[in-house]
Amino acid sequence: MKQLPDESQLLEILEIVKAAEAKASEMFEFSKKLAHNTQVKATKREEAQQLEGQPFPDN
Repeated sequence: MKQLPDESQLLEILEIVKAAEAKASEMFEFSKKLAHNTQVKATKREEAQQLEGQPFPDN
């Protein structure tokens, strides 16, 4: 039968998991903001094309 890690190892693993979860949450929030900004830019591009017939700059 396999031996389980001792308490100090489990605590270390827990800290790693917590750090990974925090980073994943941070990345999720960033991706939501990026998606929102991309949608805003696409909307502005469409509006500019309709109003002026000119393409909206990509920069």
